[in-house]
Amino acid sequence: MSKETRLEEARAALADLGLPKAQQNKRTALCLLALLNLTPEKGWAESESPRIGITPIMDWAREQRYGLRS
Repeated sequence: MSKETRLEEARAALADLGLPKAQQNKRTALCLLALLNLTPEKGWAESESPRIGITPIMDWAREQRYGLRS
């Protein structure tokens, strides 16, 4: 699966969870994916629940090569 597709799925999940439009963005989607340790290679059923803070979230996004701009 492509990273763009995974991001769009995460954004859709944010909308389904009822988050305000302002939080249905790339940065929040990346945080969700990091909190679930959900890489493009994994299916949603393979999500995890690691306990991580903001710096590890940013590191995760960088390691997965997701750009943090836009």
